[in-house]
Amino acid sequence: MMRMCIFCKGKLHRDMTDYVESDKNLVVLVRGVPCEKCQQCGEVYFDHSTVLMLEAALGEIEIASSEITLTVMDYDKNIA
Repeated sequence: MMRMCIFCKGKLHRDMTDYVESDKNLVVLVRGVPCEKCQQCGEVYFDHSTVLMLEAALGEIEIASSEITLTVMDYDKNIA
């Protein structure tokens, strides 16, 4: 069964995307996260296991300074 976007009803296809999380003075960019992306509007959806892995990885990152900290990780190498 083809999954559809909840916003525009477009068809979803498997793809990769970059995920950005920011909190206070920490910004994390995770490159190459597997997802399903709407072919029509570009909305991105993550499956449950991907969300759990992202949450676990982001939970381990500590804020080491009062300056803005940017962390860039590759999904396949650092999370999956």
